[in-house]
Amino acid sequence: MYFECPCSFRMELEHQHQIIQHIDFCQQFNTDSPLCNMYKRSNVDEIPIEQLVTFLYDLKLQVERIENVLKRRSYKNQTKSIINDLNFDHYAKYTSNSKIKLNSSQVKNNGVTFRINTNNISGLKQKNQIVEEIQNNQLPPTSTLSPEKLENEQDKNNNIIYQSNILIEEPQKKLSLQQEDQKVACEGCRKPFYFNQDFEKLWFLEECSHVICKQCILRMAQEKYIDNDGKIMCQEIGCIARINQFELKQILGNDKFNDLDKKLALKNQNIVECIKCKSQFSFEKGNPQEQVKDQQGKSINGEALISYANNRFICKQCKTEQCRQCNATPFHIGMTCQQHKINLKANKCILCDFPCDGKVCNQEDCQNRIKRLCQKTLNCGHSCNGVQGEECFCLLCSNQDPDNYCNMCFTEALKSAPCIKIECGHIFHEECIMKKLDAKWNGPRIFFQFCSCPLCKKWLNVKHKEIETRLNQILKLKLQVMDLCLERLEIEGLKQAKELTDPKSQFYQNPQEFAMDKFCFYECFNCKKPYFGGIKNCQAIDQNNDRAQFKKEDLICSSCCPISFEANCNKHGDKYIEFKCRFCCSVAVWFCGGTTHYCEPCHSGRNPNMNKPCPGPEKCPLRVNHKPNGQENALGCALCRSQRFDDLIKKN
Repeated sequence: MYFECPCSFRMELEHQHQIIQHIDFCQQFNTDSPLCNMYKRSNVDEIPIEQLVTFLYDLKLQVERIENVLKRRSYKNQTKSIINDLNFDHYAKYTSNSKIKLNSSQVKNNGVTFRINTNNISGLKQKNQIVEEIQNNQLPPTSTLSPEKLENEQDKNNNIIYQSNILIEEPQKKLSLQQEDQKVACEGCRKPFYFNQDFEKLWFLEECSHVICKQCILRMAQEKYIDNDGKIMCQEIGCIARINQFELKQILGNDKFNDLDKKLALKNQNIVECIKCKSQFSFEKGNPQEQVKDQQGKSINGEALISYANNRFICKQCKTEQCRQCNATPFHIGMTCQQHKINLKANKCILCDFPCDGKVCNQEDCQNRIKRLCQKTLNCGHSCNGVQGEECFCLLCSNQDPDNYCNMCFTEALKSAPCIKIECGHIFHEECIMKKLDAKWNGPRIFFQFCSCPLCKKWLNVKHKEIETRLNQILKLKLQVMDLCLERLEIEGLKQAKELTDPKSQFYQNPQEFAMDKFCFYECFNCKKPYFGGIKNCQAIDQNNDRAQFKKEDLICSSCCPISFEANCNKHGDKYIEFKCRFCCSVAVWFCGGTTHYCEPCHSGRNPNMNKPCPGPEKCPLRVNHKPNGQENALGCALCRSQRFDDLIKKN
């Protein structure tokens, strides 16, 4: 094997001294060498001491790594390490124009002498060798010095020898441990360790014998084990060895290793485990073409959209949103996992986590919300997450994760807006509770589930002035509907219904709940009063569907109906007046276009009996004579009709 210089100089690699001599003086090498280009040797005398020392240590580290690679490749050179004692220019002992100075004993810069201790015992040998060579006048063949120059150089070397003596004669207790203990560097973090003192912190890899500290192996396992399918590679440059499974198990411990192995198995089977409730579900990727907006309302695209489609997961059990790649909760919409990691370290808005210079960003929503946020410092030391002027509370001390979604909107974290704490203990955004109360029931039929906590189903008891006012109004309506339901139960003759007398029934001896479940009531668009809309048809009304598409203007009670009718009740007025559905034998609920009455099934188009002729008074569900289907017909007073039917039954 040969060394070949850009100037065409060629020599066997074993001739170390001659190669060094050539490199030191070759202008062509000085021009083409990457090291020389990076750090011009001709300018060494002008460089500050701190930079010189830093470069010196860096150079020593790199040479050490190169020598390790040469050893693994079976390059056996019996000469000492060139860099160990920093004696890589033997001609610098005598020549003042050399570009590389002698030893690490001293470096002169602007008249200041800076000494470096290399922590080894070779200095004494070098000192004796220098003295012997000077006394014998053994000069290298490439340098011819005059007696005056030689005398000057000898004086300089005597000064070096004196300083070396000072360094070597340091307290033996301080140097003995370092002299006996070999220093090794971790291939991962490059942190130096002493072989004997730090042996428990190090690990020698089975395949390649390289040294990596256990802390680096633990970090690499946590960051790369799952992403790299269980493969953790050696960090030495050019080494392709991997850390074996049994080594990882011994370093991490059984629990940590089994946990990582379990997560890897779930990933390979396309299964995601919720980090909150530990439920496991099969993961389905989203549509990368879907239009998705971040918390600021901006559409996301590129890598952020691909990450959203490939990694966003919502637990079907506890509804926790998370990233299956980095386990972030909620999912970092608009950012990749790496961008999210960087974003965590940046200064962010306390409400939306958007990077900003101050406490809150300039977005309109955040500016409006911060005006409502209390922000008082509580006794626990945390800031209040409630509404100004209302009851104070702390999310953290309420065992609520501020980053978890509000369970009413499922779009923003709890910390993103002022919150309200319900008496049951659950916490929601003030805005979400307001919107929920304003939207009222879902669909045309009056329901009161919107006034209950979505988590525990208890009534919303809130210490909040405005919300309490709205809840009191809704409670008043609920009591009115309950009275009407009980009254309707008597009209329909269902006081002794099987559901009320059967001990196995859920409504056993509970007529109020039975009536609320059995009968449908609607809110009149004109007078805002509830009116009867018939008996609930389970086939026609699917409560699990989304809000039905309907016009509130078509919900008109009999009192507000503009059509004149001849069946006005002299005894009960128009309170119990009912209309027949134009297309079937049912009580009408809808009054559409100001001309036509519909029952709920016919209005939705799902009634199989629509437009069929009436079976006759005896079998008709309305139990009265009426006009043929297809014509408008007022049924008259429901209360009087019920009494006539009861009298007929008694006679028979």
